[in-house]
Amino acid sequence: MALKIKIKKCGMVRKVDGVKKSGFYGKVIANGKKSFEEIVKASTHGSTLDYREAELACKMMIDGIAENLRSGYIVDLGVIGKLYPAVSGKWEEDPKDLALGDMTPRVNYKAGDDIAAAVKGAQLSWTTEAETDENTVNDDDNTQTGGNTGGNTGGGDNGSIVDGVDEG
Repeated sequence: MALKIKIKKCGMVRKVDGVKKSGFYGKVIANGKKSFEEIVKASTHGSTLDYREAELACKMMIDGIAENLRSGYIVDLGVIGKLYPAVSGKWEEDPKDLALGDMTPRVNYKAGDDIAAAVKGAQLSWTTEAETDENTVNDDDNTQTGGNTGGNTGGGDNGSIVDGVDEG
C-alpha cells in the first residue's frame, strides 16, 4: 500500500529581511486518525499474540518511558526513534531574566531511520477544498499545525530545529 499524504496550500504573512511579505506554505491534511487500540490490533494481525496482551505491554512500556523522561533521560526506542525531554519558554537577552516558572516541560521526537524513510518515501498530492473540509482533524495533539519551515510540529513556539527535531 503506497502512502499518500495530502498537502494544502496555505497563505501566511511573515517578515523577510524586515519586510512583511505574503506567501504560502504546504500543510499536511490528515487522512483521518487511528486510535491506539486500532494500531495495536493491526500490529498483532497474523501473530499468535492477543491484542490485549500487546496493549498491556505497550501501556507498561509507556509508563517506563514517561518515568524516564520525567527524570531527564533521552529515551532510545530503537527502530521507532528517540524521545527527548525538552522545555519551551520565553527568550531573554540576559540569562538572569530566565525564570523556571516561564518554562513548560514537553517532549520532542526524532523518528528512527525506518519510520523516517517510510514517510520520506510517501507520495505527495495537492488536496481539494472538498477533501480539506471532510478530512480536517482538529485534535489536541496538534497534528494539523505547523506552518513553520524545518519540521516544527508544534507550530509557532520559539524552539529551534536540530537534525529535523524541534528541540525546544
